[in-house]
Amino acid sequence: MKTSSKYAILLAVLIFTAPVFGQLNKLSVGVVGTHFANLNGDDRISGIDNPFGYGLVLGYKVNNNLSVAFTGEYFKDDIEGVGGQEKNIRTHISAYITPFELETIIPYISAGVVYTNRKLEYDNSFEETKSIFNGRFGLGVDYPVFSGISLNADLGLYTDGLSFVGWSNSLGFRYSF
Repeated sequence: MKTSSKYAILLAVLIFTAPVFGQLNKLSVGVVGTHFANLNGDDRISGIDNPFGYGLVLGYKVNNNLSVAFTGEYFKDDIEGVGGQEKNIRTHISAYITPFELETIIPYISAGVVYTNRKLEYDNSFEETKSIFNGRFGLGVDYPVFSGISLNADLGLYTDGLSFVGWSNSLGFRYSF
């Protein structure tokens, strides 16, 4: 099954099962699909030819202007330029600041820490595992679709502490309960 099909199924499951999770007003759960791109050839955030992954988001709204969220994502595809596959498990925790709300969208800025576990399996049976820590800065919008359900679009910029190494764009659904 193609990654885009899996992503569509996850979104459908979330939309149709979201009311079951409703317990508290400050929590949110969601699904996300993300595309990554490298900026620096030496410090790559992924060696995948076309890095697209999917994952889950768990969030907590501290107050009207501050939220924190934990995201876990999975990527698997061919390594760019060599034979083999790369599997990534990427987790990050971020703080989201909402400076204001408009009638139709809720913009935010974010900052956080990302941990990536990269497993590279080359065609010559050689395997390698790399762990990477990055900082992440982002901006995005939440667009309320139904009561408690919002569409989310996010752009992120990754840093290794000294330089920017990659960027991402994400699209997802989130249910607040």
